[in-house]
Amino acid sequence: MKKYYHSLIIIVSFFVCGQLIMAQSQEVTDILSKNSSGVITLLAWDNNKNVVGEGTGFAIGENLIVIPYHLVSQAAEAEITTISGKKAKVEALVALDRNYDLAIMRIKGKLEPLSLGATDKLEKGRRLFALSEINGQVIITEGFLRDWLELLTGNVKLLDISMNLEKTACGAPIFDLQGKVVGMAMVLGQGVRFGVPIEPVLSLNRFAKGVELKTASKENFLETMEGAYFAGKSAALLNEPGTATIYLEKYVKFRPDNLDAYLCLGRCYYQLRNYSESYNNYAKALLLKPDHPQALYGLGLNLLNQRKFKEAIEQLEKAIANKIDSKEIYFELGSAYEELQDLNKAAENYLKYVQSQPENPWSGWLKLAQTYQNLKETDKAIMAYREALKLKQDDIKSNYSLAQLLASIGQYAEAESVFKKLIEINPQDATTYYNQIIQMYDRAGQYDKAIEAAKKIIELNPKSEVAVYNLAIMYFKLNRFEEAVKTLNDCLALKNDYTYAWYNLGLVYNKMNKHQEAVEAFKKYNALAPDDPNGWLNIGVEYMILKDFERALPYLEKCVQLKPDNAVAQYNLAITYINLNDNYSAREVLKVLQRLDKALADRLSKQIK
Repeated sequence: MKKYYHSLIIIVSFFVCGQLIMAQSQEVTDILSKNSSGVITLLAWDNNKNVVGEGTGFAIGENLIVIPYHLVSQAAEAEITTISGKKAKVEALVALDRNYDLAIMRIKGKLEPLSLGATDKLEKGRRLFALSEINGQVIITEGFLRDWLELLTGNVKLLDISMNLEKTACGAPIFDLQGKVVGMAMVLGQGVRFGVPIEPVLSLNRFAKGVELKTASKENFLETMEGAYFAGKSAALLNEPGTATIYLEKYVKFRPDNLDAYLCLGRCYYQLRNYSESYNNYAKALLLKPDHPQALYGLGLNLLNQRKFKEAIEQLEKAIANKIDSKEIYFELGSAYEELQDLNKAAENYLKYVQSQPENPWSGWLKLAQTYQNLKETDKAIMAYREALKLKQDDIKSNYSLAQLLASIGQYAEAESVFKKLIEINPQDATTYYNQIIQMYDRAGQYDKAIEAAKKIIELNPKSEVAVYNLAIMYFKLNRFEEAVKTLNDCLALKNDYTYAWYNLGLVYNKMNKHQEAVEAFKKYNALAPDDPNGWLNIGVEYMILKDFERALPYLEKCVQLKPDNAVAQYNLAITYINLNDNYSAREVLKVLQRLDKALADRLSKQIK
């Protein structure tokens, strides 16, 4: 007969006689060779021959095994099978620990007991092994101790183990590196896998006579008070709230005065987003102990999720007054005050949160920075953003906000540096960040420093008429008119009907005293935007500069027709009338100007003969 040993990590095969075929790690080899004969599988039946328990156990004496009690709590008979295939009947229930779901059973036959260790020196991260047999295959599963879970206050704690165990591995021995049994694996559901330490097993009286299995009282242990608490609390500690609520609801029917159970149910329902049931259980806890900080905190969280911010703040502040052991509560208070637009209180609590040195302070610094920004406290906002970026230096939102704040207080070089950092972090939005640099320097009147960013955008988007246009505008503002003309013509080569380019080309030619060229550019603009009075006005003014008043007249008349309240256009129209010796029309315009602009009207009246 051949047996196969395997795991997700380790595969070891050997014959029943113990001869190793594949060499593996020494720890695994030792555990298999020394201890496999002391591991058993168990099958239990009720009086009607229905299977009521199936799992694993291990020998602690020549004819004694330890198993999870719930596997035999309803059984009238049970049988074990050793890894070598030897079978034996279970005779009696010798000892029982209802708090930890443990039972020592006596069998008809002899076994090789395993060597038992202790957990007093077991540290987090320590490697552990579980040995079981499933479907004729011996499975050794390697894992480690994640943490300790407090099932009962002041008592032995459960082992939070990182092991992927099957349901039938419930009861498997957990070994340390020395091959000593330090606990028993419990598998109560998909996510409820943990270990009961060996100490409760050692405290059981293995020398008791016990009671025959067939005559022992029958119960579904996990439906009893102790069993429901054991299953419910362990599930809650392992963040399996669905399983936890099922069993804890059963438990509080036995013990409606148990404060811890209601607190546990409140947390589990909150995790399940069932805020009404969570609130109800925290409220029941407060009936038992009115100032309990965790219950007050729970009420506050539920009210916060129901958007009842004033009521939430009241409960959260009561929890703080009653010395709640929580750093996160300050963050939640900050959120509640922020929702109520009490930004000073929000900032105060976000600051308390980050000062409490929480495990993950980044979100606190970010919220604090945003709140200071909304309060217009720019220096404090910059400080908070810098702190946030110490924790997440590549966070786009924080970098972008920091750059904008630096620009707003005139720290342009630093702002540009942050925008360039954003380009490295998020290159797909590089155009946006270069545009921010252009706008920043444009507002500051530092047009020469905007040139580099404008050119970078063109490199990224060489066929973008807008990018080329923006570079031309910077040249224009720097009075670099030849470069502005060339760049505007490059823009129009990309998009010949770009209205703003034609308009600004006209303005550049005007500055260069190339008025005929300006006329032609403004006429191109005019053809594209015939309803804009400015196009008509600029053509008229250019003709006036060229002293061609007859050509200027129809453009100026069209301008005031489109915008009669344009005082400058009215004035220029009147001057044109005067130069065409039409003083009557000029006086009519004067009447309009006296209504629109008294200063221009006085100036015009001196021109009319």
